[in-house]
Amino acid sequence: MSSKSFTRWILIGAVAIVAAGGIALMFAPRPVAVDAQPVTTGPIAESVYDQGQARVQEAYVVASPVAGRLARPNLKVGDRVQAGSVIARITPAAPALLDPSLRAQRQAAVAAASAERDRAAAERLRASQALARVQRLAELGYSSRQSLDDARAAARQAAAAAAATEASLNVARAALIGPGASGGGAVPLTAPASGYVTRVLEPSERTVAVGTPLIEISDNSGLEAAIEFLSQDAVRIREGMAAEVYDWGGSGVIEARVRRIEPQGFTKISALGVEEQRAIVLLQFTGPPAEWSKLGPGYRVWGRVYLRRESAAMKIPLGALQRHAGGWAVFRIEAGHARLRPVRIGALTDREAEVLSGLGRGDRVVVFPSDAVKDGVLVKVRAP
Repeated sequence: MSSKSFTRWILIGAVAIVAAGGIALMFAPRPVAVDAQPVTTGPIAESVYDQGQARVQEAYVVASPVAGRLARPNLKVGDRVQAGSVIARITPAAPALLDPSLRAQRQAAVAAASAERDRAAAERLRASQALARVQRLAELGYSSRQSLDDARAAARQAAAAAAATEASLNVARAALIGPGASGGGAVPLTAPASGYVTRVLEPSERTVAVGTPLIEISDNSGLEAAIEFLSQDAVRIREGMAAEVYDWGGSGVIEARVRRIEPQGFTKISALGVEEQRAIVLLQFTGPPAEWSKLGPGYRVWGRVYLRRESAAMKIPLGALQRHAGGWAVFRIEAGHARLRPVRIGALTDREAEVLSGLGRGDRVVVFPSDAVKDGVLVKVRAP
């Protein structure tokens, strides 16, 4: 072989090698760029949270004890009152107007009652005189003991009948009282407890019926939060559990504890139009009152109840979790490849998840994997 042919073959071979390397490089798998975080150890808490409103434990509604004319209350919402202080006054209602026909009927009833009273008075006088005669005869020995007892009984019966007719006459006369008569003195209403006025239900002077609610008095020192939890969350809550109130408009959170879980649930329509079964959980504030002094009844708040706390738990970012086979899984980085590994999860927060099994300390997991990340794919971790 001549030197020219040899050189030509060498060139052809070099070109072929370069072409083959380019083709191999073109079709070689390229690593997928991913973000990764290591498994860490630290505190975590399992909790449930929802929204509700602040309220007072004890609210007293003062109602009208009589029907009458309510004087305009001088109290305003937010005023401080002491137990026993006068908060309202009611003048008992005056009699209603009488039309001529009804007045004539009641006048006739008065006349009939008066005649009946006179008859009963005469009968009483006759019975008392008969008793006096029988007593004299009994003293002389001319009347039996039985006759004396009968006379005494008849006298008592006549006296009772006379008293009854007198009462009937008074009732008939009272029915004739018209609107010109005075309704009596004003009845004062006193505060049942010390606190603040939270509602004035009847702010103007008006005629009220018996039992009409007038003023509500509450004590803000007993403020608590009524949180409307989903029923599947409420069944996991127990009285005495640690809790907190947050996102209430002030700075920081308000420490609290679960005071009561109301046993009766209710149906509520969510903003998406979905029927939800909810139950009210009452959170009693335990922090200093100065922390929530600006919070009032009816204010919107968020409440969180801690179901379980772990001081040294293995944790991963919440974005590393993937749904897999009805459970959870993560992409663990092994020798530059992403491997799908099932994990058992404990507590979940809005940022982290507790790993009970499936990972070890020091492992790295892919966070927020894209669709290009599959089991076994070559990955390259981005620089932090």
